[in-house]
Amino acid sequence: MFFPKSNRPERPIPEKKPITPEAKKRAIVVLIMSIVLLVLYYGIMTVFPGELITMAVMGAYMLVFAVLLVSYIAYNRGFVNKDVTEEMLPESWSEEKKKEFVAANKRRAEKSRWMMVLIIPFVVVFMAEALYLFVWDGWLSNFFLN
Repeated sequence: MFFPKSNRPERPIPEKKPITPEAKKRAIVVLIMSIVLLVLYYGIMTVFPGELITMAVMGAYMLVFAVLLVSYIAYNRGFVNKDVTEEMLPESWSEEKKKEFVAANKRRAEKSRWMMVLIIPFVVVFMAEALYLFVWDGWLSNFFLN
């Protein structure tokens, strides 16, 4: 017996929610956008080799990513009020004001969801570039190239 049973009570396994068609559609769009941005990024670098083009393309990608990310965080007010319930709000507020505050946070999160469809593909491009620079170029290429 390698792992003795613990005295902790068993936690119930949460029930998995089915994936909605909207979530599937959003995941497909993120995948397609990631592929398009990767092909565009590496395609431009292949067609126009040179340090100046590389820096310009990387700078443009970083600028667009930064603007999207800052806009997303600012629009959602830094996620400070993300999981606030009516009970957490000041007692001096009316019930109507509390409900409107909570509803406004949910509306803001829903309205800004489209930005994530653009932010995630840029993160994928930066991760691919980091893998190329630090793993392939820095380490793995020594095993395959002479």
